[in-house]
Amino acid sequence: MKKIIVVAVSCVLVTALYAAEIVPVGEINLSGGASFYEGESSASGGNFNIAAVPAVKFSENVVLLPGYYGNYRGSKSVYELIGGGTLYQDSMSHNFTLRLINKLSPDHKFKLKTGYVFNYFRETTDESWGKGLFDFEKFTVGAESEARNFMGMDKFISSFDIMKVTFPEYESLASARYGTEVFPGGRILDFDGLNVYFRGLKKLNAKSIVDVNLNFMLKDFPDQNVIDSQGAYTLTKRADRTSAMDMVYSRILGSFSAGLSLSGAVNRSNQDHYDADEYKFVDNYYDYNSYSVGPLVSFGNNFQVSCAYKYGIKNYEGRLVQQNTPLVPATHGDYTNQKVKNKTHFVSLGSSYKLSKHLKAKLSANYFAQVSNQDYEAVYQYSYDTYNFDAGVVYEF
Repeated sequence: MKKIIVVAVSCVLVTALYAAEIVPVGEINLSGGASFYEGESSASGGNFNIAAVPAVKFSENVVLLPGYYGNYRGSKSVYELIGGGTLYQDSMSHNFTLRLINKLSPDHKFKLKTGYVFNYFRETTDESWGKGLFDFEKFTVGAESEARNFMGMDKFISSFDIMKVTFPEYESLASARYGTEVFPGGRILDFDGLNVYFRGLKKLNAKSIVDVNLNFMLKDFPDQNVIDSQGAYTLTKRADRTSAMDMVYSRILGSFSAGLSLSGAVNRSNQDHYDADEYKFVDNYYDYNSYSVGPLVSFGNNFQVSCAYKYGIKNYEGRLVQQNTPLVPATHGDYTNQKVKNKTHFVSLGSSYKLSKHLKAKLSANYFAQVSNQDYEAVYQYSYDTYNFDAGVVYEF
């Protein structure tokens, strides 16, 4: 992997030498504050983001965009990586991208793109970076088309990406925790993916715009076999299919903007779940339907304020509610006939003030809460709340 990065960087530097013009573009975002998980203050190492995209301009129609995007989040967060929410102390990512843009006509651009992402998650503060059980790397390569006045849209984007995701530090877990379907094995979480994406922007009138996004993801797990009702492995490999739609309607009145966000996602998997401790088979364990809706408002010029709220529902098609039983170890939960249902509330408040041409000060507050009918949380986090307050600066160049 290191060799690939070195070769990629070398190629960019060599091509840059022959470029007609190099325009460095980027942003540095540094913030810190207070973070709370379940009402308890958690130590925060602050948040740091950097984006650097030195545009290499060969001509008026051909531009190469090598990019680096780095992110560190120093507060406790819950991420859903393999089927449910897991609490992490902090996280970090490094994203290297390369895009070649060719302007075929005034209304049409064609892009070739590739990228490699390193994602790190620490479950404990004394865990070494790069040694996390669910650290993963993602390689993507694809193509994108951007056209104006196409398919009834003012702007229409279509994208096709092939990806490979690996969990290099993953080790076989005891089946009592995650289920027999993830035990035993080596690369059972690795998957090959295909992502098809469409986006359309349409001005309804001089003050209203709608932004629609459609996303289709296919995941194939070459090392994960589907499990049957007896807890035995079949010869069939796991395959997940996810369809998602996001739509935002915005109305702009001078420096004031108000809108409504709608989204939905459907995930279907041929993988089921077998609880080795309880000898319990649960089919359609990873299937779910999710929906969310909420308003968003922003206003201001030099001093900008934004706020948003989103209410979400996530219903699992097969995952059963487990109830904790008194005097029984927390590693067990009695199965019921109810399906798991989660409800979420997300509130975001933010403000920024332009100090100079390139520098902004910002304040933000975020609150997220999830309420579930699932009592059993020895494996995944279902009911929790987290909120944070941050202050920082953004430097653009």
